[in-house]
Parts: sequence; C-alpha cells; structure tokens
Amino acid sequence: MRDLGCEPLNAGGLDRAGLLEATAALLIRLWLGEGADAQAISPPLAYAAGRYT
Repeated sequence: MRDLGCEPLNAGGLDRAGLLEATAALLIRLWLGEGADAQAISPPLAYAAGRYT
C-alpha cells in the first residue's frame, strides 16, 4: 500500500473481507462504469470520521 502512495489501515479481521469486496465493486462500478469522480465518491477518512475542516 505504501508503495502506491497510500496509508494502510486496519479494517478488521477476515470476517470483514466480504464487506470490503462489495465496497470495492461498488466504487469501481461507479468510477469506471458511470464516470464518477473517484475522490468525490470516496471522501477522505478524516471527513468520514468527522474531523475534516
């Protein structure tokens, strides 16, 4: 992840893998299939946690 310029996050155990896969499939479909702005459909983590100003 760091080699790609991303910060790895602990998203939980393998029991959450299905949720991650479903989320990735949705975002990829919106981005590639619908031409949506990838950053607009995935706000920064700080924003999602209510720390974005």
